[in-house]
Amino acid sequence: MALAVAALAVAVSLAVVQSRRLTLPLQDLAKIAERLGSGDARPSKHRYGIPELDRVAQVLDRSATRISDLLTREREFATDASHQLRTPLTGLTMRLEEIVSAAHEPEVVREEGEAAIVQAERLTAVIDELLAAARRQRHAQAEPVAVDDVIIQQIREWEPVFREASRVLRLEGSRGLKAMATTGGFGQVIASLLENSLRHGGGDVTVTTTSGDNYAVIEVADEGPGIADEIAPKIFERNVSGGGGTGLGLTLARALAAADGGRLELVRRRPATFAIFLRPAEDDGARTRVVSGPA
Repeated sequence: MALAVAALAVAVSLAVVQSRRLTLPLQDLAKIAERLGSGDARPSKHRYGIPELDRVAQVLDRSATRISDLLTREREFATDASHQLRTPLTGLTMRLEEIVSAAHEPEVVREEGEAAIVQAERLTAVIDELLAAARRQRHAQAEPVAVDDVIIQQIREWEPVFREASRVLRLEGSRGLKAMATTGGFGQVIASLLENSLRHGGGDVTVTTTSGDNYAVIEVADEGPGIADEIAPKIFERNVSGGGGTGLGLTLARALAAADGGRLELVRRRPATFAIFLRPAEDDGARTRVVSGPA
């Protein structure tokens, strides 16, 4: 009888120990899942020495990592969208101000009104590009683009604000070049470089176009103090700015150039000179699918 009681006590003790060994990890997993559901997407990396429970913990950690990545991309998209929309909105605002100030001059109103329509269409194109990026369309349709047309349009849009700053925008180099790009993406790269020069550069800004065996090259240079040596190596990194900026413009510009199969480089630090390298247009004008990604 005593032996039976002792055996029962041992069995109960073992059951209690085993129950606690299972209950505590399950309670911990429940807390991790609840935290994950509330938006705290930090992997716990907890392991319990029980294969079945460890597999559940691994699945929760992978889910936490995916959720964290998604949240990061959503935050970056919101930041990128606000930055990319600001430039065409600024241009549209300038055109509307010109219309108001020239209300007594019908010809000027008509001209500025047409320019404002172009700006509104460009804003729509930027929104479409952002939505495509949000859907993870990692390909762009590059086609032969008249380089002069895109640059001249951007110079017209930015000339008023440069004029207010007593600065000059000029276009030099070879005319009539065609390169493989998307009009919206290429235009946004030019706009970002002009805005960067306006904010951080100085003096006149010169856009120079040349052609080589493998690339059409568009350089944007100003006469300012240039880029500090400590900033230059990471000038295209996210959130890096020479002062007072968001640190997003050049990052997005390089990504847009890469999406068209080209690249954006800092070719001279003082004075600051950026160069866009685009593939020359195909003779047959065929559209070419290129994979986007970092330059």
